[in-house]
Amino acid sequence: MASKKEIIINCGTSSISVSTFSFNGNQCVLDEVSLHTQNFDYLDESLWLEETIKTLEEVTQELKLRGEVRVIIPGSLLLTKTIRVPKVEKDKQDKIVAFELSQKMPFPLSELIWDYRIIDDDGVEQEILAFAVKPEIAEKFCERLIQAGLSPSIITPAPILEHESFKALETMDEDGETLIINIGAKSTNLLFINKEGFLIRNIAIGGNSLTQSISENLGLVFEKGEEIKKAVYSGAVNLTADDPRHEVLGSCSSKFLARISQEITRSIVTYKRIKKGKSISKIYLSGRGALLAGLPEYISQSQQLNIDYFDPLQAIQVSSSVSEEMKTLLPFMLSESVGLAIKLFQPTSDNLSKPINLLPSSKISTLNFKKKSILLTISSLIFSICPLPFIIANLNEISVIETKIDDFNTDLKRTQAKKEEVMNMLTKHNYLLSLNDEIISSLAPLLKKHENRNKLLDVLNFLQSTLDKSELKDVWFDQFSINTNTRKTNLKSRDKNIIPTQTLFLSGRYLVRPSIEINNSLERMDLRETLIELNSAKQDYLTSHLQSLPYLKDIPTKVFSIEDKGNLFEKYYTHFEYEIVLQF
Repeated sequence: MASKKEIIINCGTSSISVSTFSFNGNQCVLDEVSLHTQNFDYLDESLWLEETIKTLEEVTQELKLRGEVRVIIPGSLLLTKTIRVPKVEKDKQDKIVAFELSQKMPFPLSELIWDYRIIDDDGVEQEILAFAVKPEIAEKFCERLIQAGLSPSIITPAPILEHESFKALETMDEDGETLIINIGAKSTNLLFINKEGFLIRNIAIGGNSLTQSISENLGLVFEKGEEIKKAVYSGAVNLTADDPRHEVLGSCSSKFLARISQEITRSIVTYKRIKKGKSISKIYLSGRGALLAGLPEYISQSQQLNIDYFDPLQAIQVSSSVSEEMKTLLPFMLSESVGLAIKLFQPTSDNLSKPINLLPSSKISTLNFKKKSILLTISSLIFSICPLPFIIANLNEISVIETKIDDFNTDLKRTQAKKEEVMNMLTKHNYLLSLNDEIISSLAPLLKKHENRNKLLDVLNFLQSTLDKSELKDVWFDQFSINTNTRKTNLKSRDKNIIPTQTLFLSGRYLVRPSIEINNSLERMDLRETLIELNSAKQDYLTSHLQSLPYLKDIPTKVFSIEDKGNLFEKYYTHFEYEIVLQF
């Protein structure tokens, strides 16, 4: 008999994992896994749902997924509340929890899909962890999954599942307090675990915070900042010490480490107050954000505790079909998926382990009906065959059947006529699409010129801002011109592309002002040396500043004249000329 398989889809803020698990009788097995990174502006929360659904539709076609799936959604989409209620009978518990939550939630419970779980029970009171999601999010998500051929049987929040992975490892010290820090794209989840239960705290700092800092300091859009962050911190790109981005990324990384460490410390202090002085004895890191260089050492030093990476794969068996390269990344991506798989294959009667399901009730009814549809179809077929002998025995029924056939043929002709009408409309539609494409193509050169005009304005604005900088005071431009030319390059074998470039010719002068005291006190030769030194400093700063010019490709020529066109030693000014290559 084939072992039961579970397909688990973990929809994170910036990536999606699709994992297939099975159970070999005594251990959960990861059979297959696929990771997919999403590319959009993570700061715009409204884009997440549509981009995630689009990615899932592509993944479904690529992997040929069908049937029942379990879905994990990120905590950033959810409302989360922790409350304490008196311990009562099960039939009364739901009413008490609903009443207490209605006082805490920012929206009426009737306008939310919600569920809860008991995370601590001292016999007198119970600590309740509740999650809620807006119906329009869950329902749209389910409808699109069903359209793609998937049947979501559960939608469960990610923050609570890492606890299941940790329990399966059985490494908990009976008297110890453990903290798992899961650093995601949008936020960081802190999971405090002890022998009585666990506590979850979420802080709004994640990998996106570092990306945003890099983007702002380098003057880039968010998506480009994300590319640079991944390339540099993963080691795929090594920046030299004289690269201007090296210092910027180092500064951004230091600020991010200090900020997240401060928030972790504040959360630990709050936890100690709640637990009456109990201290954390062990810290684990998980999530892709934990791969940031220097993070474990920084947190270890600030908390004076040993830091390890949390590896949920130790609780399961990984199939040989999973590549070794993929295995190195999985511990930072699959802690929630592993936790859910363990929960599905090794269920317990423990009330503290009740699964949370945010699937809309209407979808649960629809899916239950689909499961029974095969049985209903067979039953209907059997019942439809029962009266057949009586129909055959009655010759009068033959004429009824013939009449129905005639009616069917008439309907068929009407349908064919409608089909021809639709095909004619489709032909017109295709013609309009073709015409639209031709119009867009004809407008392309105009749009390109408009785009280049805006880029040229960026260049002009930058040069204008140059004159406002205190370090470049007494600088003015005499001549400014741009020539457009093209050059050929082979981007691919036998594929020649013409890339337009613009050459900016810029000339002007700047004053070199020695202080009045230096001017009066120095001898002629000493003053000359001072002027040369001041001129070199201003020359270097001007060139360094122009290196930041938008759309800069290269500065092949730069000429500075302190004599002839310039007059440094008598009138204290230098003439400069730059040939700058721009690429729009």
